[in-house]
Amino acid sequence: MSQQQQLLKQKLTVSQILREYGKQFTQITERYSDGRNGRCAIGVIMSYYGWNGKDDSRAGGKLLGALITLRYTGIDRNLIIRLNDSGATFDEIADYLDRASK
Repeated sequence: MSQQQQLLKQKLTVSQILREYGKQFTQITERYSDGRNGRCAIGVIMSYYGWNGKDDSRAGGKLLGALITLRYTGIDRNLIIRLNDSGATFDEIADYLDRASK
């Protein structure tokens, strides 16, 4: 079983996705993906749900999955985008989300 399949079975929180799954990527800003190994925070969440980082026909479905997860957990995607693009690391964003949920 791949690492992604194991992580999906665990039903991670958004902060756990950023902390654990985000380790596989180089953090970037202003785009979901650089088409290789770079992801922003939203791109990491999309990739957790199976997105390969490419602009293809499956990207929209993965974005929708990420947005549904954020909405279900009450997390504003624009907040995550602002934190990411202002230079906060995946761990710092995860810490913020954990503090905000308490």
